[in-house]
Parts: sequence; structure tokens; C-alpha cells
Amino acid sequence: MEARTISFAKNNKEPKLAFEGVDATELYPCVLFYSSNPGEKVAICDLQMRGVPNDLLPGQPLCSPRTTVMVEATVQLLRRLHHYENWTAHINQHMVAKLELIGPLIQDGARTVFTSRSAQLPEEKQKVRGEPEGASGRMGDVPLGPSALSGAQLDTLSCEVWPVLAVLGGVDNGLRAGGLCVHRPSGRRAILLGVLKEGSPLAKLQWEEADLTVRYHGSPTPRYSRS
Repeated sequence: MEARTISFAKNNKEPKLAFEGVDATELYPCVLFYSSNPGEKVAICDLQMRGVPNDLLPGQPLCSPRTTVMVEATVQLLRRLHHYENWTAHINQHMVAKLELIGPLIQDGARTVFTSRSAQLPEEKQKVRGEPEGASGRMGDVPLGPSALSGAQLDTLSCEVWPVLAVLGGVDNGLRAGGLCVHRPSGRRAILLGVLKEGSPLAKLQWEEADLTVRYHGSPTPRYSRS
């Protein structure tokens, strides 16, 4: 009742929002038949009074999973901090230091593979294959790339470099809790707060306008602004 809304459903389907801004303290359900067929009946099977829910779910699989929601929230926070003068230099310095790890890791991985393969070849073939690195980005016939890296080197890239790439390019541009979306029928912009239960097609939105009333709508169109 705190949300001042009324929803109803027919034939065990998902309830849909019917009325908003309800100020009445007492309500009496009724059903109006548009058919003139005699003998039609209706039964009110369940009546529930719900408050505003405190715990909302991320809404997967229709929306991004919880892990992605947390990562994107962290990325957005770092981007906001980057706009502040006290943070800009520190964030830039950290990101550059992590990105500079890529070159040495790739070269070291290719060198390790090349040395290992050379040890297995006859001496005369080593002279042919042991050519210096050329403009094609290859060391002999060993490609310079992730396929040449060891498990430890891949872990370093994943833990040290990937977070920086996530800040630069984002992780998931899809519909997610905490993200900005557009309600397709009305064109209004809102923040997706989450869903009430797993698998539900209805989402809880908070409009961007001054009216902060929270309402339920189905399948908003994703749209995000990048900082």
C-alpha cells in the first residue's frame, strides 16, 4: 500500500499494474462483465496487500546477472571519480602502469615458447627458424599473442590488465539493475531498480523526472549514457 498502486491478474498470470496514486484507505474489489451471456461467474482467488519491497533481484536472464551489475557499478564510480581533479592523476597513473604490463608479458610468453620449441629441433633447423623478430609481429614462427602465454601470465593479464580495459570500454551494455533505460511506450527515461522475483518480466523503475514515484513496467528498452 505504500506504493499506492493496484495490480491484478487473470487465470494465474503475472499481475499487471492497473491503478496508480491510490489514496483511498478502504478498497472493495469488483468485476464488470462486458458480455451479455447469462451465467458467467468470476472468483477472486487471492488478495494481498504488499508494501514497497526492500530486496530486489537483478532480473537475470532478461537482465544482466548480479556479478555484472556490481562490476558495472564499480566502473561507473571510477569514471565519475576520474572527472574530479584530485582523482584524475592517480587513476591515470594506475591505468597506464597496468597497461604497460601487456608488452613485456606478450614478449616474454613468445620468447618462452620459442626457446622451448628450439630445444626440440635439430641444430640446422634452429638456425633457419631462429630468425629475429620481424615487422609481422612474429618471433620465427611463434606468434606473439595470448596463445603463447602461460597460465600465470594469463592470470596476470586477467587480474591486472582486464580491470583497466573494463573501465575504458565497459563490461555489459545490456539492460541491468542500476542502469538507465527508456520505457518504450512512453519514451520516458528511468533507472531500472530490479525485479521482485526470478523470471518475472516486470521491472521496478524510478523515473528521471521530479516525480520519484516507483512504478512497475515490463521490458523497458535499454539505453545507457557513458561517462
